[in-house]
Amino acid sequence: MTNDELIESLAADLRLTYGCHTAILYGSRARDDWEATSDIDVIAFRNTGDRQRVASRWNGLFLDLFVHTSNDEADPSWIRINGGRVLFQQNGFGDKVLDGVKTLFDAGPEDVPIPELEVRKIWAEKMLERAAKGDVEGNFRLHWLLFVLLEDYFAVRRNWYLGPKQSFRKLREINGQHFSIFETALKPGASLDAVREVIRMTFEGV
Repeated sequence: MTNDELIESLAADLRLTYGCHTAILYGSRARDDWEATSDIDVIAFRNTGDRQRVASRWNGLFLDLFVHTSNDEADPSWIRINGGRVLFQQNGFGDKVLDGVKTLFDAGPEDVPIPELEVRKIWAEKMLERAAKGDVEGNFRLHWLLFVLLEDYFAVRRNWYLGPKQSFRKLREINGQHFSIFETALKPGASLDAVREVIRMTFEGV
């Protein structure tokens, strides 16, 4: 089954199973940079019913589906659908949703207050110290720290964090040196000094 056939089948299922009048595909399948194992990300709308989050296997792929009612309003979590593709819609509803999301996206995230950033920096340094123990808890804290640092990197610069795939792609485009610093720290067996450099770079100017 081709990607277009897959999406067409999904659209029919959303109408029949969930009673949706509008569906928007987003993520790699909408950007057309998907791979054979890429999941299918969809937000869909119907006139009545409870909100639903559906995570399941569908036609051998992972489906991540959010079902909303027509009255639900966009919030910052919806920025993930920016640039999405309308699969089907009623009275231009999907286009209106994407226009609203684009306005939200273009405005950028709210500034994180400097005192909060200072707290995050201290937390990162504390986590690195605890990671130095090298036991199971320390190793867990190291992975946790690296995950959070990527989010904080974008928060410090008042940019949206869009998940690892898009965020690393954007980082490589805007600052190759910073991308390399992250890349080095994320390699198996990387030194704590490499992670310390990520902390320094992330909170530069804070």
